[in-house]
Amino acid sequence: MKKLKYSLAAKITAIILFFLFITAAFGCSIGIYYMARDEYYSVSGFSFYDSDLCFGTTWDKAKEICRDYLPLSQLKTPSDGEDYRLKNYREIYAKENTNLFFSLADEKGNVLLSNYEKQEYGQFYSYAFPSEDGKTHYTVNCYVKDPISADDGYLPVYKLFTFLYSIRYAAIVVAVLSVLLSVAALSFLLGAVGHRKDSEEIVVGGFDKIPFDLFVSGILLLSFFSWNEFEENLFTLDSDIGNILLLYSAVLIGAVLLLAVCMTIAARLKKGKWWENTVLFRLFKLLRKALILSIKGIGHLFSCIPMLWKGILLFLGYLSVNTLLTSFVAYHIVYGEMFFPVIWLLFNLAVLAGGCFVMLQMLKLRKGGEKIAAGDYTFKTDISYMFWDIRQHAENLNNIGAGMSLAVEERLKSERLKTELITNVSHDIKTPLTSIVNYVDLLKKETFEDERIREYIAVLDRQSARLKKLTEDLVEASKASTGNIEVHFEQTNIPEFISQSIGEYEERFAAANLETVIELPEEQATIRADGRLLWRVFDNLMNNICKYSQPHTRVYIDVCVNKQECMIVLKNISRYRLNISSGELLERFSRGDSSRSTEGSGLGLSIAKSLVELQKGTLQLSVDGDLFKVTLRFDNTSEQTSKKDAPVLAEGYCSY
Repeated sequence: MKKLKYSLAAKITAIILFFLFITAAFGCSIGIYYMARDEYYSVSGFSFYDSDLCFGTTWDKAKEICRDYLPLSQLKTPSDGEDYRLKNYREIYAKENTNLFFSLADEKGNVLLSNYEKQEYGQFYSYAFPSEDGKTHYTVNCYVKDPISADDGYLPVYKLFTFLYSIRYAAIVVAVLSVLLSVAALSFLLGAVGHRKDSEEIVVGGFDKIPFDLFVSGILLLSFFSWNEFEENLFTLDSDIGNILLLYSAVLIGAVLLLAVCMTIAARLKKGKWWENTVLFRLFKLLRKALILSIKGIGHLFSCIPMLWKGILLFLGYLSVNTLLTSFVAYHIVYGEMFFPVIWLLFNLAVLAGGCFVMLQMLKLRKGGEKIAAGDYTFKTDISYMFWDIRQHAENLNNIGAGMSLAVEERLKSERLKTELITNVSHDIKTPLTSIVNYVDLLKKETFEDERIREYIAVLDRQSARLKKLTEDLVEASKASTGNIEVHFEQTNIPEFISQSIGEYEERFAAANLETVIELPEEQATIRADGRLLWRVFDNLMNNICKYSQPHTRVYIDVCVNKQECMIVLKNISRYRLNISSGELLERFSRGDSSRSTEGSGLGLSIAKSLVELQKGTLQLSVDGDLFKVTLRFDNTSEQTSKKDAPVLAEGYCSY
């Protein structure tokens, strides 16, 4: 039985059986309803002649005789068609062809039409019909033959009655069994829903993923329209097959809806947390989130207000409420009512208690500040029951000791790492590298006939020189970043310094097909710097320009001066695509040539920046497309600045 709940075939079979049992129960219930309405169960000796089937058939035939047969029989010159219909009626109601004997008379008792000749009958009915003009009334006396033997409209309903009457008690048993079996099939489906062979967990289907309240609302809405559509047939049953089919459709739709609702409820309950898949829960969750965000927003807004204004707002709030209560007290105390006076007293006592509470918290803060000022960084102020700025201030006091310890620890760790780096580079790399360089020099002095050996030696020489340069750069970068370099400040003339630097690189610029464009101020421009370190900075920058500039382009070097600072700007067009930011270029081992096809360690800009900062200056990079721009700023220490030729620079920027 446990395996059946995982079988898809078993589930489909159970669904089919469920609807078959519902159909059987419906059919039996309709039959039981008709039989109970006709008193099949309550009257002893009940016969066909007592049933509505007999009455309804007789009524139809009496109406046919009065409305159609009588007018045809009264025609003096009937047409061919009317004559054919008249002959047909006479044949139908001949004694040997009918189970109905009738006698039709007018108001005066004159028999106008009849086939009754004192035959034996099982039931007698009498009907009154007005004429079409309403002036005459007819009486039709009907005698139903006993027994039913002729093959007319009575014979099929007589057979139906005989069948229903014979199964009247069996129908109850079948109806009850059908209901029980449909309940059993439904129970099996509810137990098997959600189980699949390929999964041990409950698997929900398409209907189960619909929000539960939305699904139930749709089912109820569909049920409401179905009920309105079939309400008349549910409560005004007759033997018309169309009404029975409509009623069965309503029952079938109801069974489908019932099965869908029960199965989805079972699947959701098995899966657990069914309420999460509802529109109401999601709306509640959304509203709750919005409410929390609103409260946090109001709290954040209030926390952004300065403490002075918080106090003013609180005082204004207190003043407003107290004024309102005082007016109520003044109005009601005349009539001897003490409710508002008591409220006013309690409100002011509460405000007084709140003020005292705040003062106690301030005393705690003062005590915590005194402990920290005395050097006890482990002291923690109790922040229980504190709020707003007071709590924040207490938390800041408690975090001072931890913050200071963390800062000192991080600083020591950084210094230790930098020191270890310098030491390791100096001893572990530089010493074996010197040996490599010396042996390469010895190999270069030897004569080798094999051309490949000479190429190998050239590669070793080039790569060892590159490694030596990298080692020196790494040591210098470590020293520069830690400040372990002596700086000898002296007055340095920037225009002269720039001219000398360009002269040193004139040949390399020409070899790289670069044209230099220099703009120097006519007035004096001096800064306090270390010439050796400043040359190291420009050497790195010029070297980068020669390596990475696009051939056949211009290199711009401009010096701008104002009263406050001296600014040196170097601009060139990069040979490689600059797909990194200026901040990343200043990081160690970062290079503009992402493919790293050129020589270089990626430390030049980082070293330059550190050296400039050691000389109380700043180095800034900016990248705009392929334009690479370096800006150096130093304090201007010139005694005089010419105002005649120098541009007016309010912000200290160049005019280009």
